[in-house]
Amino acid sequence: MSDSKIYREHPFTWNELLGMVLNHRHELILVNIIAILGALISVPVPLLLPTLVDEVLLHQPGVALNLMHNIFPISWHGPTLYIGTILILTLVLRFAGVAISVWQLRQFTIISKNVIFYMRSQLLTRLKRISMAEYETLGSGTVASHLVTDLDAIDQFIGNATSKFLVAILSLIGTAVVLFWMHWRLALFILLFNPLVIYVTTVLGRRVKDLKKRQNQAYQDFQEILAETLNGIRQIRASNRDQHYIQRAIDSADHIRSHSAAFAWQSEAASRISFLLDNPVFNA
Repeated sequence: MSDSKIYREHPFTWNELLGMVLNHRHELILVNIIAILGALISVPVPLLLPTLVDEVLLHQPGVALNLMHNIFPISWHGPTLYIGTILILTLVLRFAGVAISVWQLRQFTIISKNVIFYMRSQLLTRLKRISMAEYETLGSGTVASHLVTDLDAIDQFIGNATSKFLVAILSLIGTAVVLFWMHWRLALFILLFNPLVIYVTTVLGRRVKDLKKRQNQAYQDFQEILAETLNGIRQIRASNRDQHYIQRAIDSADHIRSHSAAFAWQSEAASRISFLLDNPVFNA
């Protein structure tokens, strides 16, 4: 393998990240097909019992009763058969949906971990080319933070993006088609309102990005201070400066607490605000 493939002289780009994900295109195609199948399985589950109520209690026989009448003997017809069949069908569909969801999560996780492993190995091999002066300037805590904390954030992004992107697009298209079929004026209003939802979500996303950056920086500073303290623990104790360095580490840990708390509640608030704007629109 050539040096150009071993050592990196430039940062990772979005196009390169997309290319690494698309290197698993066969797995992505299969998993997304299964994800669509799982979504289709989950759709009728909430409708089964209401349908049974309409057809049995309201005496409006429909597809469900006609199908059971064609499958089972006449002597079996009755409430017990109807309720039992719908209950079993509901449980089977729910278990199938859960099984597909777990398998889908496993496959998307494997893809994201493979990408992160490649990125981490590339960064580790670059350490061979970093000068000692640059390494001392960065510090071991900063290097460890890039290799652990920052890549974990990218890992979460890849996992979420690959697992939800296609299904979300298809759900949006399906919802739009149904809305136009039901009431075209309402659908047109929703489409015109949607850019506002996207704008607010983008603004909130930028805020969350800044909070995540501050959180990662706080972890990086803490790792740097902790590594410096542990590496020089003998000299620190010999000079009776352990209280000073421990207090620095505690103050840095307090920064982690504050930035992590801010990121946790504000990111959740941003997610709920986006849902609040989007939910009335698409469930109108």
